[in-house]
Amino acid sequence: MQRFQRSLAAALLPLAALLAAPAAQAVTIDDWQHTVPACAPDSLNSLRNAQINAPFGFVRANNPDAPPLVFTCNVLDSFATAVPTWTRLVLQYRDTVGGRVNATLYQKDKVTGVPAMIANVVGPAAAGVNNVAVAVPGMDFALNTYYVVVTLQGSAQNPPQAHTVMLVQ
Repeated sequence: MQRFQRSLAAALLPLAALLAAPAAQAVTIDDWQHTVPACAPDSLNSLRNAQINAPFGFVRANNPDAPPLVFTCNVLDSFATAVPTWTRLVLQYRDTVGGRVNATLYQKDKVTGVPAMIANVVGPAAAGVNNVAVAVPGMDFALNTYYVVVTLQGSAQNPPQAHTVMLVQ
């Protein structure tokens, strides 16, 4: 009898693992990340005045006379759950002066279409590539869509760079 029970348990083990896998995957939420060169420029100004370096994954603002450069990054649902566990908005940038690169997270109500700013991060002075983060409130993709707007103010000397925006746990 014990031999039969062991055989049955061994035979059912792969089935149990297979059935448990979707439940385990539903709990795991990957962080969202987007390089700024892959975001959409908001205007012809952003296209004309941005130095986009796709191979190195950054946008540089090197024209001090141009209006700020603006890029919009769509935040995609993780599809694992409508309510991700992301807790921080992270901006990866380089700005030797500080305050010239920022990222703002917006939510847009799916019913009314009303947008609302829910988080904003501004990069302080950093000689090299740096990450700065701010807390974000709970997000619900069943109710809202989300997007990040990255803004750069140009400078001829040591122009600021925007590299990546992320939503992380």
